Amino acid sequence: MTQPVEPTLTPEEQAQVLDIQDRLIELFVDRDDALATGNATRADALRGEIHDLIRQRDDIRMWATADGK
Repeated sequence: MTQPVEPTLTPEEQAQVLDIQDRLIELFVDRDDALATGNATRADALRGEIHDLIRQRDDIRMWATADGK
């Protein structure tokens, strides 16, 4: 049996967090590629997307603990 990502989250919240984490991995790889090729503009745009997703992920976690689960 698979352990939940974070036991305080509902299955739906866990799925959202996993989706965000998967997307973050893709964005970090893309950002590293952009930096390696000298595309600072693209890297900066990806950095903004990364920060937004991290904020979303953290908000989900915060809401889960604030709900008293």
